[in-house]
Amino acid sequence: MARRSRVLVACLALLAVLLAVTHDRNPLTQAAQTHAESVATISAATYVSLRAINAFLSTAQEVEVGGSLVVSGTVQPLKGLEPIDDTVERIAGLIFALMAVSGVLAVAMGPVGGIGWALVALASVAWLAPRTQVPGMRALARRMTSYGLFLGLALPLSFVLADIFADAMTERTHARHEARVAELTAQIAPENVTADTSAWEDIERYRRLAGAVYSQADTLIASYLALLAVFVFRIFVFPLVLLGLFYIVARHFAQAHTA
Repeated sequence: MARRSRVLVACLALLAVLLAVTHDRNPLTQAAQTHAESVATISAATYVSLRAINAFLSTAQEVEVGGSLVVSGTVQPLKGLEPIDDTVERIAGLIFALMAVSGVLAVAMGPVGGIGWALVALASVAWLAPRTQVPGMRALARRMTSYGLFLGLALPLSFVLADIFADAMTERTHARHEARVAELTAQIAPENVTADTSAWEDIERYRRLAGAVYSQADTLIASYLALLAVFVFRIFVFPLVLLGLFYIVARHFAQAHTA
């Protein structure tokens, strides 16, 4: 290896060590973490909204109307809300899982990037080893460099690009469905949902609110599913497409024959 090349490799090794040690302060990694955290935060707000509707529907189903002198017993006239309640609960579970994964990605992005740059540092040292003394070291160093750059550079870069492009591509869809959900659930607030349903006016209020939700159930569920699709696109689909392309490049470089 020429002297100039050895100097460049040595500088790369020092840079990789620095990036591995300071992985939590790497601007690229921090930007990727910010994107994952933003998806987790926004999805958390949607999850809270879903759980509020779930609580309202569950409570509404328990409203009982007593019988008369002719008919004894009680009935639950809002029990027909159960299918909607189950659907909302399932969507809430999916949103919670996505929220949790986004949070894990935000935390893991830095350490995984640090591991990648540590591989690059080790590979740089391997590049400096004489070929005659360590057979096969150059091929190993090539693979370590490829996959180290994939973890340390391509992984956070994919989420940074997702923050720039995926958010812009889904911004209108997210705003439209978020506004629709807010409009449809405006009346379902804590002050409108009480534990006391014994009074006739309470029963009538639950019937009115439940009727509004039931009549707009298809639109409400469609909007929540659209929001879920937006979150999945931002945190999974778009970054995974870019990661797939970066992985192809990394694998091609790792499998290339050493001259």
